[in-house]
Amino acid sequence: LPERHTPYEPGPEPEYTDEHEYPDPTLAHQSARVAAGALIGGIIASQAELCPATWFIWSFLAVHLAGVVFLTDYAGETGLVALCATFGLHSGVALSELALWTLGRDGEDSVGPWSLVVIFASVLYLHSFWTECMTLPPDYITSISLFFPMFPAFNAALALSCVELFLEWRYFPENKVWGIAVFIGGVLMACGQALIASACRTAERNFWASCRNMPEEEERPEDFVGLEVPDRRIVQERAYKWERHPAYLGAMIWGVGSQVALCNPVMLILVSFVLWASLLYVALEEEQQLYDEFKAPYANYSALTNCWIPLFNTFLENAAFQREMSDNAEECADDDLDEEEVDDECDEDELDDDCPSEDDMLPTWEGVPKGGALWNRQFREPWLLG
Repeated sequence: LPERHTPYEPGPEPEYTDEHEYPDPTLAHQSARVAAGALIGGIIASQAELCPATWFIWSFLAVHLAGVVFLTDYAGETGLVALCATFGLHSGVALSELALWTLGRDGEDSVGPWSLVVIFASVLYLHSFWTECMTLPPDYITSISLFFPMFPAFNAALALSCVELFLEWRYFPENKVWGIAVFIGGVLMACGQALIASACRTAERNFWASCRNMPEEEERPEDFVGLEVPDRRIVQERAYKWERHPAYLGAMIWGVGSQVALCNPVMLILVSFVLWASLLYVALEEEQQLYDEFKAPYANYSALTNCWIPLFNTFLENAAFQREMSDNAEECADDDLDEEEVDDECDEDELDDDCPSEDDMLPTWEGVPKGGALWNRQFREPWLLG
């Protein structure tokens, strides 16, 4: 049966072969200071009522639109710091408006639970940017490090969530917002954000290992240099000990929590399904890559560690089963070809004497790696495998 790995003991700071691979935390510290100052400025602006709170709804959505259209791969340091300041400002306004709404002191321009989503979205973006600045080389830090420009579907869902919230709030003001739902949604988003942060911190550069792979649309493959990951391994500590994809689980919880907090029934169903399907596709692709890279050790890890997103286990186990069946079928085919070449050299008399019986020709478990999906399924579904 598969066995648990020995606990991973962190070693000294990783050493890179190229001096340009070392991260430079200067931008992270600068953006943090600017974002903190902008947050305080946002609180002051909200309390002083310098402009209606609804203005910040449109400005927040406008930043997302600009990010998707114009800033998909922007690397200017000044612009990146300005983006951090923008989200810090919106966080400050949202924090102030959330407090006023909770105390019942908001006015006619109240934005209600929308402030909660703005706060957690800004935290998600700024944390993503901070983590990449502290982990990856400076050449990898672009506007995509803020997360939101990378996924147009996420920005579309954010805009549609805003539309549903304020339309239903306008036409059904008495039945739209439920305090307990807002609280539960906030707790879910906090848990999701904590899981994402824990996954990034535990995996370190392994979290971005896909950056080593050359994009298919790369125009000059000979000049491509992938991300260096000196401690490349299967991460199995902390959250990864009980969940194979903690960041994906955190993203799922975060997405569901945002719609629960906004009391959006339509977008809750839509976001849940689209996010679930998207994460499943990414998880299947990632597990294929990990299996190709680590083979039996990853098969052993995936056999012992569940994925707690609904129905993911079934799909991932079936994919692992088909993958291992295919690999073992190819190995058996190669062995059969070798045996045929040997048999052709034997005499007819020897061939008759050494002819295998029908029992010997039945499939066996010889050569099948222990601990993978194929090996474990013989105990759960023996009638399928013989």
